[in-house]
Amino acid sequence: MIEPIYLDNNATTHLDPLVAERMHELNVMGVSNPASQHRQGRQALQLLEEAKSQILELMDAPTNGMDSAQIIMTSGGTEANNLAVFGLLAQRPGLAIVGATEHPSVIEAARSACGDGDQLRILPVDQQGQCDLNRLEDWLNSDEPVSFVSVMLGNNETGVIQNLQAICQLCSRFGVPVHSDIVQAIGKIPLSMRELGLSAATLTAHKIHGPVGVGALVLNRDLSVQPMIVGGGQQLGLRAGTEAVVPAVGLALSLNQICQALQDGEFERIESLRDRFEAQIRQMSSDFEVIAEDAPRLPHTSNISFRGLDRQALHMALDLNGLACSTGSACSSGSSRPSGVLVAMDLPLETVQSSLRFSFSRFTGEDQVARATKIIGDAVAHCGLVT
Repeated sequence: MIEPIYLDNNATTHLDPLVAERMHELNVMGVSNPASQHRQGRQALQLLEEAKSQILELMDAPTNGMDSAQIIMTSGGTEANNLAVFGLLAQRPGLAIVGATEHPSVIEAARSACGDGDQLRILPVDQQGQCDLNRLEDWLNSDEPVSFVSVMLGNNETGVIQNLQAICQLCSRFGVPVHSDIVQAIGKIPLSMRELGLSAATLTAHKIHGPVGVGALVLNRDLSVQPMIVGGGQQLGLRAGTEAVVPAVGLALSLNQICQALQDGEFERIESLRDRFEAQIRQMSSDFEVIAEDAPRLPHTSNISFRGLDRQALHMALDLNGLACSTGSACSSGSSRPSGVLVAMDLPLETVQSSLRFSFSRFTGEDQVARATKIIGDAVAHCGLVT
């Protein structure tokens, strides 16, 4: 029996045992509806409010009095991104500007919300995945009003980190709010919503060793969105439906755990593991290259092009030998289509068609990485994968 090696943490992470234990305790105890007026309901509401407050503090979002940021609990990152896109456009008519390498839950939501596309601007990136700020300034400086700009902080496929502070400063000059999908970045690099100047941010639990099925959209107090789900008026009418208290507690705890790991230098260890992994892959062939190697990248993400090899065949060979990785975003990795992120970076088709993503976590050990490079080396050398 092959002991599996999991290097697909950008798709989802394994649940932190401490988070699982706390959620189990609450489930066994029984948690009431936080909208109920009885004592058990009030206790549930207190748990929920404490979780929300902890999330805001860990994100360094405004938390003081009337200026405190709002947090809208959702079913995950996709719902939060959709709420940001549809909700901001409905509340603030105008152009939607989104990065060319955004997650499908942003870019496809924007295409849908903008209908025929006249109101949509796709912000191009260079071959290192960095957004074109000159183009952004031109669009902001045009006669057409801009509803919002959405650029993710750390890319889910390449790990490329955008200069989000510069983007927020530029947009602030024109009074345009900036939303960011920080799903992959939060807890992996130092992050302050306040220092970045972000108006809105999306996060989700299952990318940081929390439960699947819970996420959040954080909004500055001066920003409002049109609700997508209406009903009982929960969450100030911005997202109807009974709030899931236990998953919310799981999100707060998993965020606390990963932020503590970051503070303890854990992601420096992970970055070192990733760098050694990439160096060993490059030694196998001069045709193998790390995508966006010269750009600032998240410490846990590596996208490697095995030029001369077919990515689907290599992926299958690695899977058969117990190594889990990805051919792109988990939302579309079942498709044989090339990665939209890498295509947007204008990389050669051969590079795009031969790339695999490897993503590490704080539970990834040195022995797993050593075994992974051996499995990859054996697959490259012996499996006849050259196209």
